[in-house]
Amino acid sequence: MPHVNRDGVNVYYESLGEGSPALVFLHPWATNRYIWAGQLAIFAQTNRCIMVDHRGHGQSDKPDGGYGIDEMAADVVAILDDAGIDRAVLVGNSIGGMTAMQMSLDAPERVIGNLILSSGTNIGADTPAEVQEAMQKDWRGVFSGLLDAAVSPKSKNDKPEILAFMEGCFRTDTNFTEGVFWTSAADPQGVFNWDISDRLKDINQPTMIIAGEDDGATTPEQNQFLADNIPNAKIKMYKDVGHFCQLEKPSDFNADLETFIASVS
Repeated sequence: MPHVNRDGVNVYYESLGEGSPALVFLHPWATNRYIWAGQLAIFAQTNRCIMVDHRGHGQSDKPDGGYGIDEMAADVVAILDDAGIDRAVLVGNSIGGMTAMQMSLDAPERVIGNLILSSGTNIGADTPAEVQEAMQKDWRGVFSGLLDAAVSPKSKNDKPEILAFMEGCFRTDTNFTEGVFWTSAADPQGVFNWDISDRLKDINQPTMIIAGEDDGATTPEQNQFLADNIPNAKIKMYKDVGHFCQLEKPSDFNADLETFIASVS
């Protein structure tokens, strides 16, 4: 499967299936495209599906800089060009949702609609100073705690493999490195600092937001803020779900995604 090279950075993607509209799946920070395996099995039967490894993740390059959300959005545009796709539905979880929103602003003509799963903007503003200090001493330990808070208690009990998968992703250097962590965190347009609060009103594509009531990573309030400020956006809150609805309640999520695709087709 191909890499696309943009400004010297190779970004990996896979393309499977056929049919319109094309779907582009954008994963959370510190994970990779495999988080969407439960969606690929369903939607590649009817739609062309693009699975992206963001720069700094998976099989994509891990450069010394350039981890702004705007850079990741430009990567997705380059992938669409390389794949010969004019327009697509974007499905983004966490930083993937941020990338979808940024692309909707920067290249609106390429976006049919957005399904944003557990995301937010300016999320670093709510990070306590003591958490930032603890991260300086033991970033893996603190991030492990954040992941634990991101999965609902019910999911941790019923599906312990979810948290194990998340831990495995960020502790595997060939997938995600300490350098990528710190460079992303420090980038003025990176995961914690990216703030489009005053531009949400300019996202005009149909947008559906799905969030978990037990999400300790991007809170229900942060997701509600998106829904309140993106014109005509709809929101659905899942009970007993944290940050990863596509893994915690995959059948329900797939049904909602199918409904959303039909509504924008």
